[in-house]
Amino acid sequence: MLLEKVREIRHHHDKYIIDEEALKSNKIVLRLPPYHCELNAIEMAWSVVKNHVKNNNTIFKINDVRLIDGIKKVTPDMWANFVSHTIKEEDKLCDVDNNTDQVLDQENTSHVMLITGDTSSSDDSD
Repeated sequence: MLLEKVREIRHHHDKYIIDEEALKSNKIVLRLPPYHCELNAIEMAWSVVKNHVKNNNTIFKINDVRLIDGIKKVTPDMWANFVSHTIKEEDKLCDVDNNTDQVLDQENTSHVMLITGDTSSSDDSD
């Protein structure tokens, strides 16, 4: 009974504050597809932090590793490189998408016969 009620009203509550705020400025939030960390620069920065934790976590206690030290290792130049790399990856995927569209368009049009002018044959003169 309770689960049915949740299903009934859930769509009224499937909103995110960030989406609502963006709509106020006629913007939309574009979410990254799952499993595409190459499109998210923060993943590369996070890998620097995780590597710091791995290298400095000797006693496996939270106080052993200062995350802020790992975060400080991500310099502005590194961040710029991460963003640049992400843009290049996005461009690659756009190129693949465009090339795929072109191939599919060619395949679809190669099966179309364009007929113009007089379509009667010489045998139709009877």
